[in-house]
Amino acid sequence: MDIQEILAHLKEKFGDSFDISKVTSALKGFDLKNLSLTDIISKLHADGLLNNIGNIGLDSVKDNVIEGLKNKAGGMLGGIFGK
Repeated sequence: MDIQEILAHLKEKFGDSFDISKVTSALKGFDLKNLSLTDIISKLHADGLLNNIGNIGLDSVKDNVIEGLKNKAGGMLGGIFGK
């Protein structure tokens, strides 16, 4: 995943409640090839870059990602099996 993709996901999850330039600078220091979005969010949160996102917890972000993947897979499999 490249930096632009990650920023798009972060904006989708957190809106404009974070400093894009600071997050972009921080992401340049990460090995993005081996990190999941949840790992990236955790690292940004640990670095204090996502502290001002309100009461959104990392667990809810993880759950949202997992639910999104389940829904997508269910939709794809439902199309295969005619559901």
